[in-house]
Amino acid sequence: MNPIVFALTFTGEAVELDGGRFWMESRALPDEIDTAARRTDRIATDGALCRRNLELWADGSLVQSGEITFGIEDAVTFRARGVLGGSPDPHLRHGTAVFEVTGGRGRLAGARGYVTSNFLLSDAGELTDHHLGLLFVERPAQEDAPHDDV
Repeated sequence: MNPIVFALTFTGEAVELDGGRFWMESRALPDEIDTAARRTDRIATDGALCRRNLELWADGSLVQSGEITFGIEDAVTFRARGVLGGSPDPHLRHGTAVFEVTGGRGRLAGARGYVTSNFLLSDAGELTDHHLGLLFVERPAQEDAPHDDV
């Protein structure tokens, strides 16, 4: 079982629903994907999409749940805890979270691992989110040699 390492920069938006709840959707285009192990380029040839619900508490702590899809068929689900606070720029809030990967589908079925998220949220709802991920996916028993694709 070899780890899958990736770095993604997502851009998109966060829509405040009510009472500190947000719906967030962002994309990482294929040419913005940096794969440290050059393994996710076969997964993310069409880019990646992150959709999640975020709940923000009065003390700045947050919880999230959602999914990151790679192309059409491959995805991981996650739950996360983090914080959102101010920044030196009065029009930006700076947040961070650790996503615990809870599963996946397609070539990422059964995925486990963590993704760190370091993000900026503007007054207008613009979202820039940097992800660094380290995932493990168990290979089917019939595969007896390591491969560079997932």
